[in-house]
Amino acid sequence: MEGRALTNLLVLSLASLCSIGCLGNSDGPSEISDEGGTEGTFQGMDYIECMEHEDMERCWNVYLPTTINLSHEVPLVIDLHGNTLTMQDQRDLSEFDDLADENGFIAVWPQGHDNSWNSGYCCSTAGNLGLNDSGLVIEIVERVVANHSIDQSRIYLTGWSNGCSLSQKMANEHSNIFAAVACMSYYLLEDPKPYYSPIPIMEIHGLEDQIILYSNDAIHLPNVEAQEHGAIQNLLQWAEMNNCEGMGPNSNQPSIFYSVQSFTNCDNGSEVSLVTLYAADHNPYEESYDIFPGNGGTVDTNGIAWEFLSRFSKI
Repeated sequence: MEGRALTNLLVLSLASLCSIGCLGNSDGPSEISDEGGTEGTFQGMDYIECMEHEDMERCWNVYLPTTINLSHEVPLVIDLHGNTLTMQDQRDLSEFDDLADENGFIAVWPQGHDNSWNSGYCCSTAGNLGLNDSGLVIEIVERVVANHSIDQSRIYLTGWSNGCSLSQKMANEHSNIFAAVACMSYYLLEDPKPYYSPIPIMEIHGLEDQIILYSNDAIHLPNVEAQEHGAIQNLLQWAEMNNCEGMGPNSNQPSIFYSVQSFTNCDNGSEVSLVTLYAADHNPYEESYDIFPGNGGTVDTNGIAWEFLSRFSKI
């Protein structure tokens, strides 16, 4: 990330967008008002859009790399930050803007209220307030789809911690919209929905996670439900929801720093995978954040996530 400036709007784009309320910014994403959205699709756009959602101003950052082909529909990745992080923190940490450059997709980083998401039973300002963050993410997706050329069969979710639990909540509640999920360091915190239709799910988790334990979530929220919920249980729960064959994973791919255990024979051509990082703590990414050191490049976790996501599309 060092030395990389966020892409600016050029004069032609600026002239078009100013009529709908953009504020140019030479040092970061441009800002767009709630009144219009983006008219047309421009390569190299990097902007923040805001709207009123349930009486609150909610914002998100959209990045369209110069590498996208404007004559074709492109994939969309929603990347959700963890509790206490901002959308910019998540962008810096996950480096999904680099992956967007390399692979030609549009990336979006929504901003949670008080840097948090309501993703289920656990521990955040948004959760305590009972905010409809699922509805917010769906409305953001709808706006991005309306404004840009999106392949609606390839809309994906990723995120870290609180953002990972929201990603899985979104999959559970809106499996008709999302093609796959690959996220980091948390679990599904709600019961399966009766209308859920299987989609591919990957969760990436460090064995040394000191916040959301690999074995269970009891250190974070000591109740019976949390004590019974860990990485293995989460894998098995999604395998059951996806009607996967077998009592356990039928694929195990070990390497020096991590392993990938997967159920590969599941309904709708889906898969369910758990990536276990042998030496990682709560932060599975290459970059460090606050008190959480990254893995220093030993495991390309965001690359693993994208490789998984990119294999799948809606039937």
